[in-house]
Amino acid sequence: MIDQLKSMAIFASVVEEKSFRGAAKRLALSPSVISHHVSQLEAQIGAALLYRSTRALSLTEEGQQLYAVTKKMLKTATNGLNMFSKDATKRLTNLRVTIPATLTSHPIFERISAFSKNHTGIRLMLTSTDTMHNLFKESFDVAIRMGRQSDSDLVGKRVGDGQLVIVAAPSYIKQMPTPKFPSDLKDWDFISFSPVPNEINLRKDKIKPKPVWGETAIVVDSVDAMRRFAIAGIGVAGIPLHEIEDDLRENRLQQVLPEWSDRNLGIYLVWPKNADLNMATREFINYMSSRDYS
Repeated sequence: MIDQLKSMAIFASVVEEKSFRGAAKRLALSPSVISHHVSQLEAQIGAALLYRSTRALSLTEEGQQLYAVTKKMLKTATNGLNMFSKDATKRLTNLRVTIPATLTSHPIFERISAFSKNHTGIRLMLTSTDTMHNLFKESFDVAIRMGRQSDSDLVGKRVGDGQLVIVAAPSYIKQMPTPKFPSDLKDWDFISFSPVPNEINLRKDKIKPKPVWGETAIVVDSVDAMRRFAIAGIGVAGIPLHEIEDDLRENRLQQVLPEWSDRNLGIYLVWPKNADLNMATREFINYMSSRDYS
């Protein structure tokens, strides 16, 4: 029975990786070993589990049925191990999390570090990039994101606060007329951040948010690139305050319209709405949302 269970787990990896080679890399086995286990499983069942071609693998009807059963089996086993994850001395389960690179300098990163330190049974697999990942296609358990969340397929829970400010280099600001309202920036050059819409909504006291955007001078896909281009005098950028506090203090950047900002730039945990969350993911969500940001 143990050999059959091992073969089923290997078969599930082939399905999830969509190739024998991918499963071999994931499990640190040779492709021939992977193929042997799948063949043994097919011989025992008496039916083919996979349609094989030079380009792709697909499941037969029997393969679909077995994969559904195998997935439940593996989930039950993983949840059983996760019950001991807090006190385990070895990493028992993986937790895949994606976070914007800009938040690695935010206090929320310290809470992620504390989670990892206090949950030695969970191996945190953290991807930090300002490019937004698709949780469904890329198999992330949970994402940490900034700003308002509008994806109806995801559940969001606020776990932190941020503030977006408009900044530019002193040399660039000197070239332009002094603005009094967001609309005065319509002729300014803006550094665009490709993962989010160009329009920035600025607030002042209880005044209704005012949309801001001028001429796009350059488009980047990271907050650090925005910061560097802003310092170089390319134009105006909307950057999270925590990322540029040293630049403001040392006058490499100056705030434009300092009375106006996006003070509601929340930090959220998001995960698929209908996902059957494993215990590691639930533990992470509970830990990270232990403070009230509602």
